[in-house]
Amino acid sequence: MDKPAIVVEGILKEELLRLKSAEKSYLRELRKLPKGSLQMKRIKGILYAYLVYRKEQAVFRKYLGRLSQDALKQLKEQIARRQKYEQQLRGVRRNHKRVWRMVYGHRRAV
Repeated sequence: MDKPAIVVEGILKEELLRLKSAEKSYLRELRKLPKGSLQMKRIKGILYAYLVYRKEQAVFRKYLGRLSQDALKQLKEQIARRQKYEQQLRGVRRNHKRVWRMVYGHRRAV
C-alpha cells in the first residue's frame, strides 16, 4: 500500500473506534431512561398515567398513578430524550457499518 492509503485507513479505523464508543455511550444513557410511551386515561374525571411498552411481542402497561404536572413534564422529557438517543444510535450504527465496509470490504463486522 502507498502512504496516503495507509493514512486514510488509519483515520477510518480511528472513526470506527469513535463510533463504537458513541454506541456504548448511547446504550448506557438509554438504560437510564424509561422505555415506551406515555398514555393517559381518564377514569371518573381523574387522569391516570400509564407507561406503555413492548417486550418481544407483548404490550405492557405499567401503572404510574396520578402524577403531578412537574412529574408528568419530566417523564415526557425523558421519553423524548430516549427517542432522540434511539434515532442517533441508529445513525451511529449505520455509519459504523459503512466505515467498516470501507476499511475491511464486505467481510462481516464483529
